[in-house]
Amino acid sequence: MDAVRNNLIPGVGPVASPRPAQPTAPEDGPDSFAALLRRQLDEVSRVQRETDQGIENLLTGRSDNLTEVFATARKAEVAFGLLMEIRNKLVDAYNEIRQLRV
Repeated sequence: MDAVRNNLIPGVGPVASPRPAQPTAPEDGPDSFAALLRRQLDEVSRVQRETDQGIENLLTGRSDNLTEVFATARKAEVAFGLLMEIRNKLVDAYNEIRQLRV
């Protein structure tokens, strides 16, 4: 019994005790859903800052490229709309999971 308690097998020596597998957190990897969502949030924020800067430049006379400002504003609008749709789908999925009976 002492050999088992001390993790010794006669003729073999010490034996490593089995360790439970360490689960890897899915948010750790660069390709995780959380990382992807963070990158998309950063991208939407960047596009909106570009739009704000373009509008400011247009209004102050530093730029006269109206087409570029409109294109950037439309891009920001589409990106934000997509982000809101993703949020809505996540909320719907959360509500559906919450209503599951176990």
